[in-house]
Order: sequence, then structure tokens, then C-alpha cells
Amino acid sequence: MTRAYLLLSLAIVCITAVMSYAYFHIDENFQILEWVWWKLGLTEKWTLPWEHTERIRPWMQVFLYYCIAKATGLRDTFKLAFVFRLVTGLASWGALALFVKTTLPWLSDDRERLLHLRVATLLGFLPYLFVRTSSETMAMAAFTAAWAVVLHGATPKPWSVSPSVGRLAIAGALIGLAFEARYQSAFLSLGLVAWLVVVGRMRARIVVLFVPALAVVALGALVDRWGYGEWTFPAWTYLKANLVEGAAAMFGSEPPFAYLWLLPANIFFPVVVALIVLAIVAWVRNPRHPVTWTTLPFFLVHNVLSHKEERFLFPMAILATAFVTMSRIRRPVIGWALAGWSTVMMVLLALWPIGWHHHVRFQRYVHDAQNDELRAFALPEYDLGLPAFHGRAYDIEKLPHEDIARRIEAGHARSFLVADTPRLHTGVAGLDSHVSLVWSEEPFAGAYELAQRYDAIAKPPLRPLRFRALYRIDPPAASH
Repeated sequence: MTRAYLLLSLAIVCITAVMSYAYFHIDENFQILEWVWWKLGLTEKWTLPWEHTERIRPWMQVFLYYCIAKATGLRDTFKLAFVFRLVTGLASWGALALFVKTTLPWLSDDRERLLHLRVATLLGFLPYLFVRTSSETMAMAAFTAAWAVVLHGATPKPWSVSPSVGRLAIAGALIGLAFEARYQSAFLSLGLVAWLVVVGRMRARIVVLFVPALAVVALGALVDRWGYGEWTFPAWTYLKANLVEGAAAMFGSEPPFAYLWLLPANIFFPVVVALIVLAIVAWVRNPRHPVTWTTLPFFLVHNVLSHKEERFLFPMAILATAFVTMSRIRRPVIGWALAGWSTVMMVLLALWPIGWHHHVRFQRYVHDAQNDELRAFALPEYDLGLPAFHGRAYDIEKLPHEDIARRIEAGHARSFLVADTPRLHTGVAGLDSHVSLVWSEEPFAGAYELAQRYDAIAKPPLRPLRFRALYRIDPPAASH
């Protein structure tokens, strides 16, 4: 039974890796992939974000992807991104399999074990998170694997654990890798170490955990030297820039416990609301559980920090699946309803490249149909920022509607116009009558009208929906 559910989960992860070529957050591209493209000579240094200049990001994940790119010989950015998603997805799935293998024996009867197995392997948002090329996903995979390795064979009531030296060494190396992916994972690791010492009553042997962890961090320093071209300590510069100098606050600040409404603001709204309730109950009812000791401090620390994003809690996503059985709340009708919603959304994410405001589908069209080059006009409301997966040529000239119309009339127009609408009606006859739609991100007829209705009622943190479109500009003589 366990094997069947894990194989089903693996199949869904692989399908999602193929189809989910967009991103959840832009940092997946500009904090990770863009750095790989630069090292491979596929983009220029000016495309890198300010974090590169400030030396605040670790290079370990970038280095691993770079090695994969070198090994495969691929240089097509979309093909490479797929390989990275697949490898990341397999690593995350492997961590899930270890987690299931470790936690199933802790449950008292077959019904509890089956429930835990179903939640862990079929929770709808996990396959989508598994294939993200983000630091949060790498930290989730590495730390969850470490957690499962060190706690394998533990017994509850009362808790007892005695990992071998080998398991402690492997777990330590994975903890170091999680830290090199995302520094905030240290709060998960501190919770695990505290549990091993206080509840698990490990004393001297805990040192074995730290040696390989520090070795990986030392290796990370060498990798950072390779990446930046000079010796630096990004963990310190990250702390200094974001907490001391307040750089994180530039991206917004939220009150304590804002995650209670930030986390549910997505298509898994009812599922996430239920998980939040179950998490609180699970923490209260299981004060000595290792999931409580690792996830609760991590959650509380992130609530104290002023800048909050839902992705910051993704490293505890696999561990969070245990909240269902830990809470001991059973509402079959509600449970089946939530399972149905979760499954439908999981299938949607597996089959369609959903992402908010990303326009990767548009860039993929430019890559495939326009030879990875885009030279076009854009309307004043167009976001002129450099997009993810920008092509070899990305030359956009943004002008007022009337100026574009005059350029068309004078015969000095570019060949294309980009806009964030598949229904272009500017009210300027000299423009509207000379453009014809070539391609748009609108997934089906009527989606644009539905999006307009949604945008009219959506409030932050919900985001507006936009469908980017490419129009051909026809010269005056060809338009009649």
C-alpha cells in the first residue's frame, strides 16, 4: 500500500515537472536560474539582481544546477529549467518517502497510518512545490531528509531515539545543505537539535551532527568564492542587509501572525485554512512531538520578522502533513470535501503552468516562435521590467498610444506590439486599426472576461490576472 501511494505521488511530481514551467515567485528565476545562465554564458551580468552585487546569496544550489547543465551539455534555457525542476522534484519526493517511512510506525492503528499516508503523498500543493527551483524547496528537501534520517527508528510514548553515527553524519550533511540553500532553515535545525537533546536525551553523540554540517558550510564558502570571484560570507551579509540595514522591509512589512491570512490566499484556500487550524491543535496536543519542536519555532520566528511571504514557510511543508493525524480531529464529511478540492487543484497545477503575473508562457512562445528575440512597442501601462526567461534580444520601446499611431502612419513602426490584454481597444484609431492579434496567454475563450470580474473584486494579498499578448503591426497600405 505504501509503495503504491508513493509511486502515484512520484508520477504526479514528474508530470508537474514537465507542465509547470512557470514559477511561483520571481526569485525562482532571478535568484537561482539567472545566476546559472550567467555562469553558462547565456546572459550578461547586468541581468543579475541587487543581491549579487551585495553578495548576500549562497551559490550552492546554483552550483549544483550548473554541474547538471555541464553534465547534460544542454544550453536551451527552457530545456535546462525542465531538467532542474525534475531533479528538484525527485529530491523532494525522496525526502517525502523518507519522511513517510520514518513516521508511519509512530501511528497506533491501520486507519491512522492510511490517513497519514494519503495526506503525505496526495496533499494537492506538494507536487507543485516539489518542482520549484527555489531555495525554499531545496531547503525543504534537504532538511526533511535530515529529519527523517536522524529520527528513523524512534519510538513514541515515551519518546526514544538512538541513531547510529552514520545516520547522524548523513543528517548533519543534509542540515548543512539546507542552510546553504536557505539560511532561515537554521531555525528548523535548532528545533531538531533541541528535541534530540531534551526529549531524545542525546548528549555527547550530538556532536557528530555538527561536524558534517560545518563541513558542508565550509564547502559552501568555496562554492561562494567560485560564484562571486572573491572570498565573502553571504550568511553574514544577508543578515546585515536584511535585519541590520532593513533591506527586507523595502519589500513590505506585515503585522505579527499575518501568515494566518497570507497563507490561505491561493487556490488551496479551504485546505490551507484547515491545515492552520490542525497545526495549532497538533502543537497544543503534542508538546513533545519532534514535528512540534521543529515547526513551531520556525513558524513563530517568521511571524516575528516584519517581511512575510507565504513561500518563507515552504521548508516545513512536508512536515506539516503530520498535523492531520497529530491533531486527532476527525470530520469525515469535511475531510472528503477538502480532499476532493485538493485533488482537483493538484491536477490543475500538474497540467497547466499556473503562476501569478509571470508571463513565462509568453516568453516561451517568443522562444519557440520568434527565435528567442523580441523587438516591439509596448503601451504605457506595460511592465517594462526584465522578464524571466527573457530571450537573446529583449528590446521593448514603451510609448503613448498616439505616438505609436504616428510612428505607424509615418512608416517607422516596429513589427510587433506587446500588451497585457488580448482585447486591445485603446480608442486611438491609428493604432487599433493597424494591429492584429498573433498570440496571447488567454487559455480559453472567455477567460479574459472572467479575469476582469475577478480583478474587480480581488484585494491584496490576492493578485490581479493579466494575459500578455503579441500583436502584429500592419503598415497603413496593408491594413486596408
